[in-house]
Amino acid sequence: MLVAALRVPAPIASSLPAPARPVLRRSSHRLPPTASMADAGATNKPAPAPAPQPPEKPLPGDCCGSGCVRCVWDVYYDELDAYNKALAAHSSSASSDSSSKAATTTSDGAKS
Repeated sequence: MLVAALRVPAPIASSLPAPARPVLRRSSHRLPPTASMADAGATNKPAPAPAPQPPEKPLPGDCCGSGCVRCVWDVYYDELDAYNKALAAHSSSASSDSSSKAATTTSDGAKS
């Protein structure tokens, strides 16, 4: 019969001396009770949504000219309509908010 012996080490005596005085925590590193993190975030208003980005205008060489059913120009003009609607919604929500006065203009998304 095989018997396994489990060895448990004896407790190690502390070789370090006890501190001469108790360790004190400094309270200067703590926030004052009136300025908690939750209170600090409650006073800030959320940032306004960024203005939508215009679609990228295709280059003249992007169209093959073969009369595709879904031409790159069709896609571009659909995206441009959606962009103009999103921009109008963004500007109307920005104008209704009295704290933000953002001037936005429409763009055709042409590369400069």
